[in-house]
Amino acid sequence: MAQRYLEIEALRFGTRLRLHWQLPDTLPDVLVPTLSIQPLVENAIRHGVEPSANGGAVDVTVLLDADTVRIIIRNDLPSGGKQPASGHQVGLISARERILALSQGRGHLDTEVAGGRYVATITLPAQTTGQPPTTR
Repeated sequence: MAQRYLEIEALRFGTRLRLHWQLPDTLPDVLVPTLSIQPLVENAIRHGVEPSANGGAVDVTVLLDADTVRIIIRNDLPSGGKQPASGHQVGLISARERILALSQGRGHLDTEVAGGRYVATITLPAQTTGQPPTTR
């Protein structure tokens, strides 16, 4: 869903949006709570790319470790290096709650500004059991 959303936004923004995907050859078989990635890529567009006259880059990376899967969404900050407006953080709060609930407290969502970019990282256990899949 997030990939399709970003494809549509790439059409809308043209050269102002530079997308970079770094995905493993085979995506891990891990449960990802519905609508946990989507608000993060929407925020990357709304608070990073859209307000900048030059647009910006959005990078989506999936990293596999022995016991975790990390989904990292990075976006350029608006021109001038200002931190994004905090807004109401409804998307972040609900994504955090979904991740905690699905992973039985073992997953989490962290955000930070690093290297002039906004970074949101979802960390999930490599194997989640006990609940039906919501999105793969």
